[in-house]
Amino acid sequence: MQRKVLMDLIEIKSAIASVLPFIIGVLYTSYHHITLDWVNIGLFFLAAVAFHLATNVWDNLQDYLNAKHATFKAGVNDVIGRESLTKQQVEKVLLTLMIIATGLGLFVWVRVGGIVWPILAILSYGVGFLYSGGPKPISRTPLGETFSGLTMGFVIVLMVVLVNNVKLTGSLIWTVFITAAMGIFSIANIMLANNIGDYQEDLKEDRRTLVYYLGQTKALYLYLILYTCGYLSVGYGVLVHILPWSTLLSLIGILPIVNHFKYFWQDRTKKGSFILTIKNTVIIMGLYIIGLLMAIIFSF
Repeated sequence: MQRKVLMDLIEIKSAIASVLPFIIGVLYTSYHHITLDWVNIGLFFLAAVAFHLATNVWDNLQDYLNAKHATFKAGVNDVIGRESLTKQQVEKVLLTLMIIATGLGLFVWVRVGGIVWPILAILSYGVGFLYSGGPKPISRTPLGETFSGLTMGFVIVLMVVLVNNVKLTGSLIWTVFITAAMGIFSIANIMLANNIGDYQEDLKEDRRTLVYYLGQTKALYLYLILYTCGYLSVGYGVLVHILPWSTLLSLIGILPIVNHFKYFWQDRTKKGSFILTIKNTVIIMGLYIIGLLMAIIFSF
């Protein structure tokens, strides 16, 4: 399998959806003066990225196998059909990534101990594979954005904090949630944009996503609402002193969001939606991360 084909199969560009929340978790831990266990952090980082890529492969495989129309199987939007990959080739990549993710995850659990961390890991595994597999895949329901946003945007951040041998409390869950909220809404929008771009195809494939029920226009309004909720969460976090004021730097991201949205409104395809939304996420979360780093470095 050629390197470019492999990168398309594992959807390497989407790994940013796991990497950015991971960074948020590390910065949250440092900002709250919790001692960082870099060995656990490094191991979990590799496990999380490997698992994210494995779920991408699983998602592509399930979409290909369950496709109802020949145009999809021919590879219009799926690398497996486009590159004439065999099921065995895809399963080999999937198995390799799962062995890496599971092995490293178990090693982290041995080092961390307790029952909370493995429960969160099992829940993440369940969501990851039920997202596109099982009798009723989550991706084919209106709940895809919710599950992906909470799992990648919140659970990853919480798990990063917990690998540093932190006790789980209600207060910790709430402060981590507020800190992670910008990522939660941004990642949910990645999935929403993906479904907006796939709208016509989803109608043919009978995928009853949130966009199926809302239609593209209302889904685009929801797209803006989710970004607004992300920014409101930052404002709230600053007001109640969960977040440093420097995280308001993320407000600069409003301008590119608006510019990208204007293009998105005219071009509701994958080209106009998915890539621009990835860019939005990188810009917003990048500014947010810089704000947290400033607070840590200068002790805001």
